[in-house]
Amino acid sequence: MDVSAEQVEALASAVAVWRMQEYIVITFYCLYTYYILTTISDELSVILRQRWNRGKMLHAIIRYGTLVFIALQLTRDYRNYFSVSPMGCKALHVIYDAVLWITTMACDFSLALCLTALLQGRLIHLVGVVTLSCAVPFVNSAMNLVAQIQYPAEQVSQLDEALGYPCYSPSAEAWVEETVAFIGRGTRGYVNLVATILLALLGVATLVIRYNGQGGRLVQVIRRDGGRHYISQLVIRLVSAIVQTPSVIQAPELETSPVFVLINMATIVIIPILAQRLLLNMRKVDYMGSEPFASKLLFAPPIPGEDDDPEAGLDSFEMAPDPSGLCHRDSAGKGFEGAGVGVPASNA
Repeated sequence: MDVSAEQVEALASAVAVWRMQEYIVITFYCLYTYYILTTISDELSVILRQRWNRGKMLHAIIRYGTLVFIALQLTRDYRNYFSVSPMGCKALHVIYDAVLWITTMACDFSLALCLTALLQGRLIHLVGVVTLSCAVPFVNSAMNLVAQIQYPAEQVSQLDEALGYPCYSPSAEAWVEETVAFIGRGTRGYVNLVATILLALLGVATLVIRYNGQGGRLVQVIRRDGGRHYISQLVIRLVSAIVQTPSVIQAPELETSPVFVLINMATIVIIPILAQRLLLNMRKVDYMGSEPFASKLLFAPPIPGEDDDPEAGLDSFEMAPDPSGLCHRDSAGKGFEGAGVGVPASNA
């Protein structure tokens, strides 16, 4: 079959876009792998020695759920010249979307718990913050997972197979017509933006309240109270919500936009890293009074007689007993709003 010069040029442009997306994604995945390898000693000395509790469970889900997602996506969506059946490709897609959903919810829930704990909120406050942080991402991720199940398995195209991709990439048209992914997408985008703005304002309020409560010790609020971690998470989530608002970038251009790819990778990789660091920082927070309800959900009381000073070799963790005499709880790990809700990035 004859191919016109225009078709060759269009194909070359499309391949260049796919390569650009892959280079961005691989760079972020390498960053996360580097983070895991360089924090093994922290995990052995701080996390594994703790009693099993909700905080430790959240840390494990975020840390290793992200790794599992990366491994599954590299298996399915990247040029590895594997031979995978159409049903196998569909199963991989559903599984890694489910893993991403669980990891995202763990990040969002842990952020809500930590903000409520820092604000010394009660149960009713915790419910409100969890709703702001988790409700829309939960709905987006659930609809995306249902869409993956609805989409029929297909043979990989000849072009994708020649380029080394093992699995098909859903077409935009079929994704819209045959799945629930785009139902109410515009409304969900605006609701998500409003909820994220409110959550960001709550984060700023947390920073101000902690600053005033610590007698103006800004460094302690930023470093020891985890201010840099939760503020950075909220900034990424706010930018992501703005970019995914329909009036900013239209759906057809969204998936191929470099800005969207960067924000998507930030939610998949950077937010879990920040969430883990925030959970570790929550060990050393001075609650300036009685311990809040949200903190009790995160951390179990220390084992009697257990040495709770993980400072041995961990200069970045100020874990020594606080001079105020307040008892600090054991910690755990923490760690993305809905990454990639919509049409999956195309292979070919």
